[in-house]
Amino acid sequence: MTAVLTLFVQLLRRSRGGIIALSIGLFVFEFIQPVAIDAFGNLDQLVSILDLVPKPFLALMNVTPEVVEQVGLPGFLALGFTHPVYHLLVSAIIIWVAARALAGEMERGQVQIALARPISRRQFYLARVLAVVLVALWVSVVASLGNIAGIAYAQPDGSMDTWHFVAQVGASFLLALTIGGVALLVSARADRMGQAVGWAAGFLVVSYVIDYFATLWAFLEPIQPFSVFDYYDPPIALATGSIPWMNVLVLGTVALVCVVAGAVVFDRRDLPN
Repeated sequence: MTAVLTLFVQLLRRSRGGIIALSIGLFVFEFIQPVAIDAFGNLDQLVSILDLVPKPFLALMNVTPEVVEQVGLPGFLALGFTHPVYHLLVSAIIIWVAARALAGEMERGQVQIALARPISRRQFYLARVLAVVLVALWVSVVASLGNIAGIAYAQPDGSMDTWHFVAQVGASFLLALTIGGVALLVSARADRMGQAVGWAAGFLVVSYVIDYFATLWAFLEPIQPFSVFDYYDPPIALATGSIPWMNVLVLGTVALVCVVAGAVVFDRRDLPN
């Protein structure tokens, strides 16, 4: 276990610059959301504005005016957690860490140096899993802290139970962990970091497109459950302080299966010279 923790700490040290930079961007983006809500005025005005927004644009952020109107301020705050920029920042951090930690080190030849020591492949992989789990939790907490700080600063119209952000952290963590699991799986198979990033990003783009177009075209609704974004629901988390059990089950299962499959692939593959 000592070897795993050592590898884990070394990986985080090498990645801290990128993690910090992207985390700051994520915090600032979420901080701006309550400030922007307050700048528009009361919630009734915001609902009227949303009614004028084209449906495809709202679908891009996985929200409808009816849901926002029903839950009030939590519904508007949820826009900061369903916005494409949020998904881009979180995915960039998670995929970058996972791809750099496995495919990146295979590309640079560092994995061969590490495994030349009394360290097994499983220990090496486990250290990468721990790093992805920690970073997934970190970005989830940072995003919610940014939103909370924005609420305290702007004090927008409406009521919001701060404890409900615990559920939002959980929902964000599950999605980030699923992204991390997929990234670890493809990174375990890839020989180059760029290759791993491309595969992981491609999976997310396809998943997001399925979820997006399924809300616009009825004939695509049957395949919407195949999108991981279909099981991510910030409005419910922020409005009720809970996460639907189906979301926990599906995202948790996908993340676990990908992590285990990645371990099997990495343990059996031939390492690049």
